[in-house]
Amino acid sequence: MTKKRDNLKILVHTAIYPWDTYTDKDVIDMDWVSGNSGNQLFRWALLNLFNQVPHENFVNTWDFSHDKVLQKKKYDYFLLPMSNTLREGGDDELKLLIDIMKQTEAKVLLVGLGGLFPREGFQKLSNEALIREFIETALAKTEVIGLRDNYAYQYLTDYLGYPTEKFEIVGCPSVTYQGYKLEKKDYYPIKRDRYHPVDEDFKIAVNYIGGEYDYHWASFIDKVLFENKRMDVFFQDIDEARLLTYGTALADDRRHDLLVGDTQHFAYLEKRVKFFAHPLEWMDELKNYKFSIGTRIHGNIAAALAGIPVMIIATDSNTAGLAEFHHLPYIWDYELTEKTSLEELYYRACAEMENFYASFAENYDRYMNFIVKNGIDVAFLDKKYLPERLLHENNTIVASLINDWDVYMDEVSPYFTIQAKKEGVIFSRTSQRISKVKKEFWSWQNFRTKMPLLLNHKYRISIFWEGTDKDFSIRVQDESDAVKVSDSLVEEVHESVFEVTIMNDDIDHIGLSDTFKKGTIRRITIVEVKDDEAK
Repeated sequence: MTKKRDNLKILVHTAIYPWDTYTDKDVIDMDWVSGNSGNQLFRWALLNLFNQVPHENFVNTWDFSHDKVLQKKKYDYFLLPMSNTLREGGDDELKLLIDIMKQTEAKVLLVGLGGLFPREGFQKLSNEALIREFIETALAKTEVIGLRDNYAYQYLTDYLGYPTEKFEIVGCPSVTYQGYKLEKKDYYPIKRDRYHPVDEDFKIAVNYIGGEYDYHWASFIDKVLFENKRMDVFFQDIDEARLLTYGTALADDRRHDLLVGDTQHFAYLEKRVKFFAHPLEWMDELKNYKFSIGTRIHGNIAAALAGIPVMIIATDSNTAGLAEFHHLPYIWDYELTEKTSLEELYYRACAEMENFYASFAENYDRYMNFIVKNGIDVAFLDKKYLPERLLHENNTIVASLINDWDVYMDEVSPYFTIQAKKEGVIFSRTSQRISKVKKEFWSWQNFRTKMPLLLNHKYRISIFWEGTDKDFSIRVQDESDAVKVSDSLVEEVHESVFEVTIMNDDIDHIGLSDTFKKGTIRRITIVEVKDDEAK
């Protein structure tokens, strides 16, 4: 497999690579961030997965489009990490990518595709024909297109009429930049009972899109920037980076009194503006702050990955949709008023960040499943970015088959080999011996519920499976065992039913007996038992 991986040839839509050596000045002079340093987050997050492929095997879209020799080579994959492409004004990029897709036989991996739409409904874009050509060209070379949010999904399926099965909402690759090591204890230092006091030592990172100026959010940012001397502005646009580096004022249509647009703004004079071209340096700097707030989605994702709470000020569907999918705290710009306080938004962010961490594993799994669905062998990928529980010796991502289940696998038991098939997930006993202690507790397979379950509420958990063994048990995280109610046969498939009062939001273990040899679990469902039904 290593030999095959070493022979891979990959096209990728990026200007530079994570493994390149360069200075911030190089990036600024050549605009290697394609206008916005946030592009590095989602482009490089995808490239991180392919880090084990020899770096000389990669060709970027700019080099390909300018080199006829490169155009004649054969490529295995064309990686297309995207953002808000479905919009007015993106014609040049669409034409470039359409042209490249048509020139090569490479399999396309298109992920993170989104757009700029009204808060409600859709309107015909002037470049709709070009958008359709882009989508149809990509669909001919991929199994399924990964979208960033529900707005893009509705636009492509409901409004443009494309088949729903050709699209899947997977969020933005940027959230996976540091791989699957996002844990509350490591990344989220703020606890609900120990907020940081918002005082003179409270460092705040602010970000915004200067070109989308609106008085609602600009006046709020100006106020807190003036009142909090420990608040710094994190630039992302290339013209802002040039302002910081060379003192070049922004163009008139991007310069406003309430934002940093020239060398006379008080935040510039007080050296409270920053720019980072490399995502890791950006995140390392953000670790020194207590809170991030602003209108930029990737500026706040970088802060969330640095371990600080964020509050996104949504100005469009592109920002709100991605915040909703990843469960990041956000507020619409029009909701800001003169009475809105920084403290209020900070405390709200601290509470709501729990949702981001609670959904991280499921969303990460969904993203990895999407990659496998497109025919990419996980043996080609860097294992440090892959959750061990999802890997099997035949390189199958097991969780891809349980998208319609109410639980996902949290880790794979050492006592079973797991294989994914269309009909379900096949469990087979390994040769590893189970100790006497383990026999007392059966052989456990860990699961997690996809949705929070209400504490002290009773739920009926049904496991649909087939095989000769009938013995199942279930345990929730507080180690209280559920009582098995019945084993019945439903259309030649066994149904094991449990009723249990949940003391937390997890199903910690599904137990298979120590005599279990082989069986297929088709799905697991969870339904709340109402009081009147219980009676």
